[in-house]
Amino acid sequence: MKRLVQLLLLGALMLLPVKGVQAETPKDPIYVKTSNGWNAAYAHGNEYAEFRVIGNGAKLQDAYHVLLQKGVGMMVSFVDKKELQNNGDVLSAHAQWEINYWHQHASRVESNAREDLTGIRKDVKVTEVKVYNDKGAQMSSYLIGLAAKDGVFVLSVSPAKKDVDPLVKELVNSFKLVPRNLDAEEAKRLSSEAKAQR
Repeated sequence: MKRLVQLLLLGALMLLPVKGVQAETPKDPIYVKTSNGWNAAYAHGNEYAEFRVIGNGAKLQDAYHVLLQKGVGMMVSFVDKKELQNNGDVLSAHAQWEINYWHQHASRVESNAREDLTGIRKDVKVTEVKVYNDKGAQMSSYLIGLAAKDGVFVLSVSPAKKDVDPLVKELVNSFKLVPRNLDAEEAKRLSSEAKAQR
């Protein structure tokens, strides 16, 4: 685990400019270890999503997959608004896009907007999705969408069940859009903040 943290920090440090060359925004989410989990940032264009994975039991599988706790996983992604039917409400369009996908691959799909998990926030939408195959087996997940200029940042948490609701609320509370480039200076600032939390 210590080796993984070192590699992730090394990846963040590689963003530093070298001999006047401007650093590029990282293509993958970056994670910085804190005393109680991970601070994460995922860039797209000139903005990024920031969120916290709380709990020392959380384990990074790779940049896009996190085991939040035993039996509960999370996938991090971004859906470009070009993929969505442009109706002005990218969060609803994203949820419908996901549901349409599952309708093509499952026998039955149920969805439910979970406003009880978002509170009064309008920039975030949580949709609970249950997918069934023809034998009745079920897969469930929470789709947590954060509206961005060019699409939707998404945290998919599975399975969706009552005892996972508090974990989803924690993710929603920490999930925010930062209207800045995730460049070397910003990565350094995030690392400094994480060190202060240790």
